Amino acid sequence: MTKQNDEDLISSLTGTSLRIFVYAVKKGKNIGVRESQRDLGLKTASHAQYHLQRLEQLGLLGRTKNNKYYLDDKYENLRSLKLGILTEVYIFRGWLIPSLGIFSGFLGTSAILTILFYFFISELASLILGVIAFLVGGGYAAYRSMQIVQSFKQIDD
Repeated sequence: MTKQNDEDLISSLTGTSLRIFVYAVKKGKNIGVRESQRDLGLKTASHAQYHLQRLEQLGLLGRTKNNKYYLDDKYENLRSLKLGILTEVYIFRGWLIPSLGIFSGFLGTSAILTILFYFFISELASLILGVIAFLVGGGYAAYRSMQIVQSFKQIDD
């Protein structure tokens, strides 16, 4: 399976299957049926088991002899997940961080620093910081837009 097909497979997950896959990615170790049920607040163990088996059939999870599930080797070191066209999250030490959250944080911090520079350092420093933030933010927005357009083109092909 190619990398693009793997991304399509993961981005096609929805609902409980997606929650369980993300849970497995965050845990990074073997997970059991009851543990998944308890931690995700599912009503029955059979509901958790159904979705774990579904993820196993899709090739996203493997199963040990004692019925614990684990991430398939090729998904063990995931750094990001595409959960649809506009949603991408980065995985950092078990935390899922939305890419647009990073972008918003950068722009917000840049705006605050630009204002502080204006009042406490100099107007020129504020202008330079503002221009840099604008160029970096605009470049990132253009890059993400190109990625989205390319994903639409792949759907059309």
